[in-house]
Amino acid sequence: MRDWARAIVALVAAFALVLTVAACGSSDDDGGGDGAGTSGAATAPADSGLPAEVTDAVREFTTRPTSIGIDAPIEREIPTGKEIYYIQCGSPVCATNGEYLRAAADAVGWKVKAIKAGVTPESVKAAWGQAAQDKPDGVVASGFPRTMMNPELAELEAARVPVVDISVTDPPGRGISAVFAGTPDYVAAGERLAKYALVDAGGKDIKAMIVGVAAYPTVQLLGRSFGETIERYCDSCSVDELDVPATSIGNDLPTRISTYLQAHPDVNWVVNGFADMSVGVPAALQSAGVGDGVKFVGINNNPTTAGYLKAGQSVVAEHIYGYPELMWRAVDFLIRSVNGESTDPSTAQTYPHWVVTKDTIPSTTDEFPTVEDYRAQYERLWGVG
Repeated sequence: MRDWARAIVALVAAFALVLTVAACGSSDDDGGGDGAGTSGAATAPADSGLPAEVTDAVREFTTRPTSIGIDAPIEREIPTGKEIYYIQCGSPVCATNGEYLRAAADAVGWKVKAIKAGVTPESVKAAWGQAAQDKPDGVVASGFPRTMMNPELAELEAARVPVVDISVTDPPGRGISAVFAGTPDYVAAGERLAKYALVDAGGKDIKAMIVGVAAYPTVQLLGRSFGETIERYCDSCSVDELDVPATSIGNDLPTRISTYLQAHPDVNWVVNGFADMSVGVPAALQSAGVGDGVKFVGINNNPTTAGYLKAGQSVVAEHIYGYPELMWRAVDFLIRSVNGESTDPSTAQTYPHWVVTKDTIPSTTDEFPTVEDYRAQYERLWGVG
């Protein structure tokens, strides 16, 4: 495959990831919704044989977090008048995420300039080229693999412009100052969903199927982590994989899944990557007469899958990351960078996570953050508001 073709595949994968992660954002900065409990933890029987580290973890991550994960206030006065460039992908949801970023910047008197990156490698490179030429006070982007803009990252690094990249598998370094919602986060999400399944199943007899999409590295990471965790704690459990093309998402994926389940009636858990991959699945399973006892888990949320979850239709748990919080954390990182303060509080692996269930999902109609009062917490750290 030619380099430009690989870049397009990577970009499409990145956009899909951005779309799914962003589905857990909020149109209301302070949360809201139609109510939520505090925990939806499955309870393992006393003879499950599961260690306390598993059961205690499930109890913790099925309880809605109350902290943004940063408690170190900004030490110095925050300078005003700074400008952040937002490399905005071509998906409409990226525009919404830009509004979260803009709200965070507004809180400290900064501005955000959106640079539309379109959907082609050429347009992405051009957007990064503009950032490298203009040398703003900081850059925030999401979903773009560094192979598309390595020279521009080198220019920004030479100019000491901090860059925050979100929802990528690239590690920080060589021009990328910080990565949020990266590889460690998706590995951890797979572990949490596996532990939830283990407790729910009483620590045995899980026959799992992971829906793999080679074009989406984070989906692969999530599935691999889930499978390794199941096999680590359960000798009687098994894990298989169904590989599907990215083009099946939003098209015939539900049929592919129901066909697989017809041929493998012993499967009782499915890891379906991100929320969009589960849209249409309950109807397909009902039509095929399969899947009554199959439980689906995945990353993030949209109104359709939230409805499935609340109604008990196949989806039983979703691992949530809040995109509003990610954008505010990006600004927190940039403030500390501009101030010459340690960025360790921003980059520490303390980002709030939450596995929502039927009993705890706050809304089936509105998007929601992970931490209800995340905005107020950041404003206290920054000494504003």
